[in-house]
Amino acid sequence: MPDQKQVVAVVVAGGMGQRMKSATPKQFLLLKGRPVVQWSLECFDKTPEITGLVLVLPEEWLEEGMARLKSFKPHKPFKVVAGGALRQDSVRAGVEAATAADGWVAVHDAARPGITPALVSNALNQAFTLGNAVCAMPSHDTLVRVVDGEIVGQINRNEVFRVQTPQIFKTAILRQALENATAKGLVGTDEAGLVRELGYRIYLAEGSEMSGKLTTPEDLDMFEALL
Repeated sequence: MPDQKQVVAVVVAGGMGQRMKSATPKQFLLLKGRPVVQWSLECFDKTPEITGLVLVLPEEWLEEGMARLKSFKPHKPFKVVAGGALRQDSVRAGVEAATAADGWVAVHDAARPGITPALVSNALNQAFTLGNAVCAMPSHDTLVRVVDGEIVGQINRNEVFRVQTPQIFKTAILRQALENATAKGLVGTDEAGLVRELGYRIYLAEGSEMSGKLTTPEDLDMFEALL
């Protein structure tokens, strides 16, 4: 459609996943016969609102990574770029490849293979209404503060959410946030934190227990059973 918003999914797979204790980066470990990262790419390719895909890989894995993704046949424009030393460096490389300055970007961790097109569409529609959207899940567990192995207090779990991805922003705003972080030497663990530094309010969208992060070998076994 001529008036369709330009929305690029930036899938960040720039790390090496050392806690997986594998010589192969975790984004290329096989999950039901397909590389972990391919699950996210296929999800975004099937999401109606997404108009393009950018995959960010470690520079030394560009050629090998594309070889391992040979079975991925996207229907939408697809770019692969090299990441940087920090997560936000990799995100910046991906955002720079999203050429529509007046469009949107949905940044997603490749290590979260359990997302679905429905979850992405819901988050996108919320972002279009409110200006941004960050997937998150409330905590149902009791939360405590611990010092040296001892419980020293309890945290109100109603005020605590587990932040996930995708995190969706207007391209121009996220670029500004990343440039601001570079100029001020800020290091963030996610995009929402960097955008908040500009004074923007951040809005939560519904996440999913299936959108957990693949971190350890046990997590891979869990995803094998769930997906």
